[in-house]
Amino acid sequence: MSRRNKAQSTLEYIAVFAAIVGAIIVFAYAKLKPAVEKVMDSSATKITDASSNFTQAK
Repeated sequence: MSRRNKAQSTLEYIAVFAAIVGAIIVFAYAKLKPAVEKVMDSSATKITDASSNFTQAK
């Protein structure tokens, strides 16, 4: 196997690996986005409730 063919083979593996990683990132983002939004909304509600309790106590 010549050096040129070896480099081409390596680049092909890198391209396939990058495509797989990209697909995993897109899939994870699509699946995790609703869960993260739910946690953030819940946190915002708790913070709002706590701050309203704090201002009412004064």
